[in-house]
Amino acid sequence: MKRLLLRLMPARAAAQITAIAIGSLVLANLVTIVALLVLLPPELKRVPSFPYVTDLISITRMVEATPSPEAKATVVEAALAAHPLLSRLPPGAQTSERNQFWADRQILANLRAQLGPNVEALMLDNAPGRFGPPPFGVRFADGSGLVMTSSSMTPPPRGGAFIGYLVTMLALLASLIGLLSLWAARAVASPLSRLAAVIDRFDPDRDTLAVPEEGPVEVKRLAAAFAGMANRIRRLIDDRTRMLAAVSHDLRTPITRLRLRADDIPDERQRRATIADLALMDRMVGAALSYLRDGRASGSLTATDMPALLQTICDDLADLGHVVVYEGPMRASAVCDADQMTRAVNNLVDNAIKFGGRVLVRLDDSAPDMIAIEVEDDGPGIAPEEREKVFAPFYRSDAARTLKEGSGFGLGLSIVRAIAEAHRGTLTLAERDGGGLKARITWPRQL
Repeated sequence: MKRLLLRLMPARAAAQITAIAIGSLVLANLVTIVALLVLLPPELKRVPSFPYVTDLISITRMVEATPSPEAKATVVEAALAAHPLLSRLPPGAQTSERNQFWADRQILANLRAQLGPNVEALMLDNAPGRFGPPPFGVRFADGSGLVMTSSSMTPPPRGGAFIGYLVTMLALLASLIGLLSLWAARAVASPLSRLAAVIDRFDPDRDTLAVPEEGPVEVKRLAAAFAGMANRIRRLIDDRTRMLAAVSHDLRTPITRLRLRADDIPDERQRRATIADLALMDRMVGAALSYLRDGRASGSLTATDMPALLQTICDDLADLGHVVVYEGPMRASAVCDADQMTRAVNNLVDNAIKFGGRVLVRLDDSAPDMIAIEVEDDGPGIAPEEREKVFAPFYRSDAARTLKEGSGFGLGLSIVRAIAEAHRGTLTLAERDGGGLKARITWPRQL
């Protein structure tokens, strides 16, 4: 039952609070109705008599209390003159056979109980075109009688009109309560939404988490907790980066010493193998330093001519004999760190050249608020189950498990993704039409 209710609840907090408020109102009314029907004492459940029925009872008792027929006729005539709704009972009148309301039948029962066995109480039908409670009459022992009619009332809506009236009233009531509840709920949920937006845009390299100054105390406490957590994350990242950068940097000194000592090894074969291993270690240290440096935002974000940046990259690689082609508009601007973006595109193009032949660099400037760079190659591509794994630092696919010359260390795509995320963007890998791989960097045009 709980799971069903949770599944039926709307997703947003403001809508949930509104639904709870309306549901609580409906449930409270139902409970009140049940309590009134079950717990009220019988005397409070009894239907009260209408004033015209009470007048009929009083007149009947006066007539019955009169000792002589002449006095009785005088009282009847005086009552007829004093009450315009009082008339004589037609001969042969009987209680209506129509299915009357429960309240009307209760009034008739009360009338019979109060008048006793000497007077016959009757419930008659309304005249055609007349609406309201039915007329009630009495028949005396001599056969004469009186009828008291209720005042004319506006007819209540019936059938479809009544249902429409009821639905309209309920809809107006629910709308009013819903709007008030939504307004109150948004006052609570809006600070949460703003806090979520701030956390979503938070960059530990650049931003300080702004704590909202409005909303309930719980929301302010939650924002303060997130701000504290963000500070701890920033300190953790800074400490990790400094430690790894120091270790990678300090490793270069013993590597250099070992390379100098390797020159004194008399065995030529052992000397070449040792120098090759030291060169591999030096490249690994350089790659680690590059990952730590380029995986963090430098803060130098400026409006950049993206076609000029990409054409420069393509021209430089074309001069080295590679087939790298630029495709896209000749004029397009976006805010980015030009050095970092150049490094990211170079990493993607280097991978494309390594595993493919012809490389296409495309600039997608179609979206008004986003800009994208695509690098396509005609190589073997990456299997779908491997595309998320290759973003992990030092991960290499099965075809490149061994460390060999030019194989890399599994940091290229990690650096590219870190640069994209530093620009509050994304890096995605997909299969290229016709085979190969398509890497796409997307980030907001204005940061």
